[in-house]
Amino acid sequence: MAIIALIVSSFLGALLLGSVYDFFSEKTDMGVLGWFFAFLVPLGVIINLFVAYKIFRGSLRFIKFAFWIYVLQIIGFETPHLGFSITLGFSFNITWSVYDVSIIFNLFAILMSVILYKAMCNANET
Repeated sequence: MAIIALIVSSFLGALLLGSVYDFFSEKTDMGVLGWFFAFLVPLGVIINLFVAYKIFRGSLRFIKFAFWIYVLQIIGFETPHLGFSITLGFSFNITWSVYDVSIIFNLFAILMSVILYKAMCNANET
């Protein structure tokens, strides 16, 4: 189940690549830092596929690695001057705003964390 979830996440992240590159192609004043962040999305897709392959090959420590990567993606924040959230591949966000601060909850990361947690529990039982 965890392998399928990681492959689906990679596929959705690859679909996201099209919209990211369309957005960045419209920007003429984008600097090196903007291009760096634009190339993080394909890196997230590659990481998902690599972890799915390693889990398929029987390396169960990569389940823990993927679990913690998705836990880091669950919560982010945004203020008028600063924003931070980690997104590797696909995300489905809900935002809660209080005055000028927005807290971002990535529902897809929560779902993936639950799936990977159950996979870790099943791996420990065998």
